[in-house]
Amino acid sequence: MVRQHVVHRRSTRPAMSLVQLLAERRHILLDFDGPVCAVFPGRGSQAAADAVRRALGAAEWRKILPDRVGYSEDPFDVLRYASDRLDREKAEQAEKALTQYEIASVRQVPPTLGALDAIATLRATGHTITIVSNNSEAAIGEFIERYGLGPDVDGIAARAGFQARRLKPEPCLLYQAIEQLGAKPGECVLVGDSITDIQAARAADVAVIAFANKPGKDRALRSFEPDAVIASMSELDTAARMKHQSQVD
Repeated sequence: MVRQHVVHRRSTRPAMSLVQLLAERRHILLDFDGPVCAVFPGRGSQAAADAVRRALGAAEWRKILPDRVGYSEDPFDVLRYASDRLDREKAEQAEKALTQYEIASVRQVPPTLGALDAIATLRATGHTITIVSNNSEAAIGEFIERYGLGPDVDGIAARAGFQARRLKPEPCLLYQAIEQLGAKPGECVLVGDSITDIQAARAADVAVIAFANKPGKDRALRSFEPDAVIASMSELDTAARMKHQSQVD
């Protein structure tokens, strides 16, 4: 079973401004689904979960999956179960189905509002950009090619194969990104839109900016005490410009 990192609330964590976070951390670790684009828009998460279940056998998946997985709206619940509890063939089928769904999705969805400008500004003001995501490396590569982001993205640390135990909230992908960069955790900040992003960042000793991109999300994310919270990617763009201007002055 995958060990879940539990992050307790810490009231002593000092608040930091976006400008300060960016001034102190050169390396931006950017979650994909949410901050860059919506991989599962609308009811997409449910549809993706159904696609993974169908890959496990249209007539038999309800027999082999417990209710919490058989009726989950999260495709990663199904993927993790297949990876941890089913045989290799089933796990590979589940992984292939989710990857195919993600690739089809990113060929159609637009970037998150303000994301491309934020990426361009961060790069122009001396930051590196590494995508750190539970989504498949193949789907992320499709999106990067579609929007010509290759020159702006330094690396990808994402799902490759059916080893779901490496996914967030585990810190494995963050460790991978940090190693690729030849950096230290204190030089990095993760931008993510989920509690699991915060948990993974804390486990890796990396600062985290929570992206509250939906109504009501702000309170849930703040309860896990990220270093900063933003409601739009444009806030990152503005903060990067302000940071650069203060350094020039």
